[in-house]
Amino acid sequence: MTKPRASTIRRLASRLNYHSRPDLPQNIGILLAYHLVALLVTLVGIVAALLETYGLGSILGFSGSMLLGLTPLYVYVLCLLTSIYFLSQGGWYQRVMTIARRITRVTKRLGFLNYIIFIIFITVFAYVILAGIAPLGLGPWLHIVVYGHLSLLGAVLLIGTGKVNALHALIASFSVYGLVLWAVYWIPDVQTYPLALDWSETTWFYDASLFFSERIYGFRAPLSSLHPSRYLLQSVPYLIPGLALWAHRFWQVVLWIGLSLAGGLGLCKRIKPANRWLELGITAWFVLFTFQGPVYYHLMVVIIIVLFGFNKQHLGRSLIWVMIASIWAGISRVNWFPVAGLLGATLYILEKPQEDRSFWQYWRWPVLASLIGLMVGFGSQAVYAGISGRAAEDFVSAFRSPLLFYRLLPNEAFGMGVLLMLAVASLPPILFILRRLLSKWQAWQPLRLMGLLTILLALMLSGLVVSAKIGGGNNLHNLDAFLVFLAVTVMYLLFNRFIPDQPDDLPQPITPIVLILLMGFIPTLFLLNSLRPYGNRDTDRAWDDITQVQALIDAWALEEGEVLFIQNRHLLTFGLIDGVKLVPEYEKVFLMEMAMSENETYLNHFRDDIESQRFDLIVIEPLFYYEKKSTEVFSEENNAWTKHVSRTLDQSYEVIFESEQSGLSVLIPVSAR
Repeated sequence: MTKPRASTIRRLASRLNYHSRPDLPQNIGILLAYHLVALLVTLVGIVAALLETYGLGSILGFSGSMLLGLTPLYVYVLCLLTSIYFLSQGGWYQRVMTIARRITRVTKRLGFLNYIIFIIFITVFAYVILAGIAPLGLGPWLHIVVYGHLSLLGAVLLIGTGKVNALHALIASFSVYGLVLWAVYWIPDVQTYPLALDWSETTWFYDASLFFSERIYGFRAPLSSLHPSRYLLQSVPYLIPGLALWAHRFWQVVLWIGLSLAGGLGLCKRIKPANRWLELGITAWFVLFTFQGPVYYHLMVVIIIVLFGFNKQHLGRSLIWVMIASIWAGISRVNWFPVAGLLGATLYILEKPQEDRSFWQYWRWPVLASLIGLMVGFGSQAVYAGISGRAAEDFVSAFRSPLLFYRLLPNEAFGMGVLLMLAVASLPPILFILRRLLSKWQAWQPLRLMGLLTILLALMLSGLVVSAKIGGGNNLHNLDAFLVFLAVTVMYLLFNRFIPDQPDDLPQPITPIVLILLMGFIPTLFLLNSLRPYGNRDTDRAWDDITQVQALIDAWALEEGEVLFIQNRHLLTFGLIDGVKLVPEYEKVFLMEMAMSENETYLNHFRDDIESQRFDLIVIEPLFYYEKKSTEVFSEENNAWTKHVSRTLDQSYEVIFESEQSGLSVLIPVSAR
């Protein structure tokens, strides 16, 4: 076998098209790919370790012990760089191939055990994360290095099965391990703990219950004006009366996993990859890439409908699907009203060449789809508002909220800021798109390129504006539509599904392999950084506190009196507190929304009810009365709550029970003493 004459790593991409034998990674490009993956994950792990301790040491701000402790990784990186250099020059080929053959022979002897060991690797790693184990006292940065090399070892095991070639084994291993860890991320959300797991968690289950309010509460309560489609999906378990809180939490995890996977499969349907391994890779990458937002599951429904429903040969039918998706968007979130129409327009631009059609003949459908989708979205919201039992102004609070543009930039409260987070998440895909389009721009009509890029730019800018709204700025979830469209565009270009207008006789552009690896690995970094242990909550203490709340209600509430649950309203939903009739007003999340948007009409009603001491008892989280500095996290949100809620309550009510650990506080009117 003649040695390949690779002169630079840049030429590696062209070699990755080689289909090696299933039992052996024979191509030098594949060997380099494995080396580069190992190098990338190690370097990223080193950088993460250094950043983790930056500012704690005396050597340019870095910890001397950390710098010294990373010495084995420095040596490993040097070895990888040396090997990559000689392989790219055509040297060391036979020596490395000999080692590769020996490893493959060993794994082939394992037979079915390869699958068992493959599963054991990720199972042990997942257990270490859920149990909160820190091997050798090292920090989370070690997860990056371990995950990357476990995936490489997993790929070697898959090669040993004799059913997967080297490149597909690499894709499959990283995809399966990534999806497993993504599923592991959701496990701590399924608990029997009877109180809220975070600030707003149990509000979701209460809002979902409002679709069955007559059965659960004995009267028809107003529906939520915030994210109705989410709560409609979450209401499904209420079809079975008596399900416990943990079952509703489990159903929410099913929604996250199932609908995100469905979005990835919808993209695969459009891309039509050559084999199941590439399909697995596309699905896994789409799931992990959109998790960087994240893209909430109720919004993913819009994407799924259009991806599966659009057909360039049947544009009338496609428009119907866009309208159906827009109806759903209309009860989801206001900045998603145009998304279904814009996604339909994007797929149209990508799949349908202009050829000899006139301007209006070609652009009529995407323009109409975008406009009709937007109008249907507004119409859907108007219909829902009419049947929800809420005031119309409850649906426009987002337009009155202040914008805090400093959160887009690095700052003391939110670290790197939205713009830098977005750059990390999306810069490799953006560079890939620009490189592909600019290298073959003659193949497409300029207006198609402009239309495609304009949609991406519009979604990015609108997402940045929404991210600056009070209540946001700590992640990328308001840029969710941009991330989805970016993922779709990348996959179309990567698999050459962007249909050209001109005969495509131009040479296929070579994309630097490092750019491909960064596109694939950075979403995993977001996931690894988000993983958390299962946690041991004091369930017994929570039940004791709930019992105490029940006793106080029995002792202080008059027969016809009202008890207001501002927080933990799910205790009424699931019958964990008896003898209390639901008061629909002043639920915590909605009250915060009104406080942030300075809705004086709503807040005046709240003040009047509190000052008149309408409620015999109020159940809420422990109150705080101080104002945060601008350098503290969510200072504006905290100060709005303090101003409009805490201080209002403090004037007319006093605390008779408080549990910091359970996050429960019970108030009675000052006149009741």
